[in-house]
Amino acid sequence: MSRASSMAHLESRSTAAVEIIFVLRVRRHMKRLFVSQNLVEVESLKELLSTGDIHCTIRNQQGSSLAGEVPFVEVFPELWVVNDADFDRAKELLQEQASGDEVERPTWVCAGCGEGHVGLFTACWKCGRENDAKSETRTGVDKEV
Repeated sequence: MSRASSMAHLESRSTAAVEIIFVLRVRRHMKRLFVSQNLVEVESLKELLSTGDIHCTIRNQQGSSLAGEVPFVEVFPELWVVNDADFDRAKELLQEQASGDEVERPTWVCAGCGEGHVGLFTACWKCGRENDAKSETRTGVDKEV
């Protein structure tokens, strides 16, 4: 069986097979940036980096289901930067966030319902509409939103 046909076979398989494909195809180009016991913290940092156009992925999101089966530190949620070239910038953004320096994020108003949002959010919490260039109205930094 050729490598291409074995990959195609794996792709049609379970989630575990998808994880294997992930490691074979993508992970070798990625760098682990952050590890935490708290999945919410990891997801928040991923969202922060996505606002800076840094593509990330979270590994071990379902790791808590393995509790007791494997060492707990091996299943903590991990934040990985997909593009090696973005790693240093991502690290700087996390350090800024950890130091408490306020990062300016312009607010935007949803074109669907008129709700105001901090620039960190990519979709309206009220109606679910995406914040894209067509619906976006930049109003400057507003700490009360």
